[in-house]
Amino acid sequence: LWDKVRNQPRGAERHPALYASDLDPKALNATRRNLAEAGVERWTKVERSDVLEREAPAAAGVMIMNPPYGERMGTPEELAQFYPKLGDALKKRFAGWRCYIFTADMRLPKLIRLEPSKRTPLWNGAIECRLYEFQIVAGSHRRPR
Repeated sequence: LWDKVRNQPRGAERHPALYASDLDPKALNATRRNLAEAGVERWTKVERSDVLEREAPAAAGVMIMNPPYGERMGTPEELAQFYPKLGDALKKRFAGWRCYIFTADMRLPKLIRLEPSKRTPLWNGAIECRLYEFQIVAGSHRRPR
């Protein structure tokens, strides 16, 4: 078996399925330019959609997001309403996924009502941020309201 696998042609290179979405058409255009610059645009489906409404494109995967966190977009009050909806949408539609959320809003884990499995301190210029990892599992890891 080992010889059979080792001698298989290597030309059948596989690429991961990549998906990108945003509500803002300008952000989508910037995404397309960046994907082209990185040479991965042909493997990436880019679409305009709302994370609160979209379905997962696969049974499992990794999601990386940078939602509004009050620096350029969203007031603290708007975000306090948005984050719980985001947590609910992730649990409902993305169970089986790992989700990484980059934010400067340190209230996010409490407001999203999910327990992060990792917290990585990062900086966005002079803004202190966190990259939170969430293992999305339907019906568990939910913080009480």
